[in-house]
Amino acid sequence: MATAKPTDEKFIIRQLKDLAEARSTCGFRRALFTREDSDRISMSILRIDNSQKHWHNETHEIYYVLDGEGSLELDDDEVPLSPGVAVLVKPGVRHSAKGEVTVLIVGAPPFSQEDIFIEEK
Repeated sequence: MATAKPTDEKFIIRQLKDLAEARSTCGFRRALFTREDSDRISMSILRIDNSQKHWHNETHEIYYVLDGEGSLELDDDEVPLSPGVAVLVKPGVRHSAKGEVTVLIVGAPPFSQEDIFIEEK
């Protein structure tokens, strides 16, 4: 896995309105903080859309629901999602989301394209 050198800045301030939305495995993501900012943690706002079932071998993900209703499929379990719900998804857990949901996602170590494994249908 490629390793990026984190920035030397003492702090970083970002505003969501300034960030471009990009397609990701689970929907449309606005990356607030990435592995280029920190080698320990990443944070994104994700709007769920056509989520693909996948897993990570290294990254723990915390999903915190900001808005909307839906569900998170975790291996063979399904967890309802609504504002205020937080879910910790550990490495190796196959997961995908359904519904019209906006979530804050925190990843540790930081989210990496090389650590996404899509489940074959």
